[in-house]
Amino acid sequence: MLKYGKSIYTMLLSIPLIVGCQPANDEKIESELAALRQEVKDLKVQVESINSDIELAKENAAKAAKPKFRTLPDQKDFDGNGTIPSMGDDNATIAIIEFSDYQCPYCKRFTDNTFAKIKQNYVDSGKVKYLTRDFPLGFHPQAKGAAIAANCSFKQGEYWPMRHALFSNMRNLNTALYQKTASDLKLDIEKFSACLEDPQMAENVENDIALASTLGIRGTPSFVVGRIENGQLVGAQLVVGAQDYRVFSALFDDLLKTPK
Repeated sequence: MLKYGKSIYTMLLSIPLIVGCQPANDEKIESELAALRQEVKDLKVQVESINSDIELAKENAAKAAKPKFRTLPDQKDFDGNGTIPSMGDDNATIAIIEFSDYQCPYCKRFTDNTFAKIKQNYVDSGKVKYLTRDFPLGFHPQAKGAAIAANCSFKQGEYWPMRHALFSNMRNLNTALYQKTASDLKLDIEKFSACLEDPQMAENVENDIALASTLGIRGTPSFVVGRIENGQLVGAQLVVGAQDYRVFSALFDDLLKTPK
């Protein structure tokens, strides 16, 4: 396109020079104009082709950005029989299970930007029960220890404040931070320290990892969303990534409208 533009510009400059510096030559001028008209036509074709490519690129980008849901089998014992962290009304219609990693920047982004809106509009209103499980990735060396610290805090009723502290300090995850936060939260430090070393706590995290793998989860954050019916999660959908609040809102609203 630049080649055509430069050529047209050159020809436009040359036409007045031909007219002003030598006797009129109608045939030559007409030939120059015909060539110019042809280049303009060719340029229009190029522009139309480029515009078509741009529209196709936009369409492909929109398809890539659209969240992909995957239907899952009904999830029995989805809440670990009350043994995993949760918030919300036990009589809620919808449940969402977050699989997270405390060193995952996308998990932090979700927590900082989307989680609060879900809590305010769906959890606090009694529509949705929010549950969490751990999926520390192998290349995040501190994530598993942080998950254990959060679950030890859960045992003393302070899971959510510890979770907030861990994400807020995700670059400094270590035992000293866990102990300090536990102290700030007025936890029983002796019990908390013993819990950090309890092999069962590490096994619990491994069980979450195994469950995530069976669900086809490969990264964080990932979410399982479905309707609660007879103690099971039915119509479950797997949502991958730190999606915008509107994605979750639309999914919740669709599930809430679905007749039992």
